[in-house]
Amino acid sequence: MALLRYFDDRGLFQTVAIGHEKFLVGRSESCQICISDDLASREHARFDRDPDGRFRVRDLGSRNKTVVNGQVISETLLTDGDMVRIGGRLFEYLDDSFRQDAPDPSFMTPDRVDPAGTEWVKTRQPVTLPLERVEMLATLGSDVAYPARAEDVAAAALGRLLLSMQADRGFVALRGESKKELRIVAHRGLTPATGVALTPVSRTFVYSSFLQSVAGRYPEQGGAIEGKSGFAGSGLVAPLLHGREVVGVVYVDRVAGPAFGAGGLDEIAASGAHLGALMAEAALQLAQKPNGGGGGSSGVSATWLQTLRKLQLAMTVAPESSSSFDLVVKLLGGRGRCGDFCDVIHAGDQCVYVLMVDGGGHGVAGLIQANGIRSAIRTALTVEGGTRDLGAIMSAVNSTMASRQGRQMVTCALLCMDLSEGHVAYINAGGPAPLLLAGAGRLVTLDQPSLVLGIDDQYGYEVSKMDLPSEFRLICHTDGLVEVANAAGEAFGSQNLHDMLLEKDAFGSSSDILQRIVGVFERHRAEHPNDDDACIVVVGHGS
Repeated sequence: MALLRYFDDRGLFQTVAIGHEKFLVGRSESCQICISDDLASREHARFDRDPDGRFRVRDLGSRNKTVVNGQVISETLLTDGDMVRIGGRLFEYLDDSFRQDAPDPSFMTPDRVDPAGTEWVKTRQPVTLPLERVEMLATLGSDVAYPARAEDVAAAALGRLLLSMQADRGFVALRGESKKELRIVAHRGLTPATGVALTPVSRTFVYSSFLQSVAGRYPEQGGAIEGKSGFAGSGLVAPLLHGREVVGVVYVDRVAGPAFGAGGLDEIAASGAHLGALMAEAALQLAQKPNGGGGGSSGVSATWLQTLRKLQLAMTVAPESSSSFDLVVKLLGGRGRCGDFCDVIHAGDQCVYVLMVDGGGHGVAGLIQANGIRSAIRTALTVEGGTRDLGAIMSAVNSTMASRQGRQMVTCALLCMDLSEGHVAYINAGGPAPLLLAGAGRLVTLDQPSLVLGIDDQYGYEVSKMDLPSEFRLICHTDGLVEVANAAGEAFGSQNLHDMLLEKDAFGSSSDILQRIVGVFERHRAEHPNDDDACIVVVGHGS
């Protein structure tokens, strides 16, 4: 089936099937895709199906021409992955019947210097992303049905990245065994349209990025593209990262139009880190496919769950204590399901954020979705110029999730303990209520019945606040802790947890409290296995 993917006038991501009849794109309401774009003609371009089943695009005498893979065309046959620019709008053409060819390596020229005006930044420097770009980052790879190959994840993510950044072409490549060797695993726009030459890419620009772990753009100054360098008019490149290891490179460019701005450099750097992680996760989960049958109440095999557990641990960020906050974390693995995450983010010495995400036990897709939520929230809180409005962050993440195809509902809690302000601010999207132990026998439930993430894209999350005592212990946990059953089928329950915390000698250190919680958990289940995993975080302040 032939498809066009694009962002509409409202900024929403759309996928439209192209039928057998002529298919028009332009400003006229009679077009199959009507776009509000002053650079587009009323009937700008037409997509027709040839007798052999392939589609071609024809420019209909438009003032600003039709561009395929960065090259002006009058008409040309289309291949899966081609990028079509109509006016100022970019469309990705997908057709699984006619796959794209591997690009000829000669598209990268053996130049000896970087393109004129190149700017480089270290990829470990702080990046600045507005909230809507964080939303885009969280959707990379969301078009893939898991389990999937790393190459398929790269191809889907690259297409969405180019559309979002309005780039004409791009590729994702992995490092080879030798120092200067790349293997392209996904590309867009790097096969020339019929009868036109392919604008080259600077080999030095690409290789400098992954050899030196830097992100780059050219030209450094914005404005219109002149195209005098001999390469594409404006380009962006960044290392493909897995943790701190550079495993490849992601590159995008524009052959015409405005040059990439300074924000594009931050976005490509963040995309390289996120895409590298997604590809690594996909490769790991394919290393040991499920072989069906027994091993757990959910029907997953023991080997498959073991693979999921490795993924979960690989994506887990180990929290650290500070001079003001004493932090401990424990993950109690389940027999049949896994997918719980926590993240702890320090914002100076007086403020700490705690995030709890329950992926719902929906296999790799659930793991990756939960990790995407965590990545988006961490980025929003930590990038220079980012927002710390918890309501805005949660509402944006929820809107992105609820508008995705194949979405899964996820419970999530986000808290901020600010000693300088003297309060804890929190949002609890469907998870167990966090507990504030303010002293011996003084337990406060931070209850807030907000909607689970991913149900209503218009839902607005509001922040609740409570004053902090001079010393406290905050306990956050996922539902696997209180839902664990004993041999008689009786759930541990929230009341048993509360009763234990209200004991006179329960107000100890964070480590002491965690040990008590794990102890009552284990005593309740005895030898009966817990199906779901449970994540527990205890944050302490004061003696």
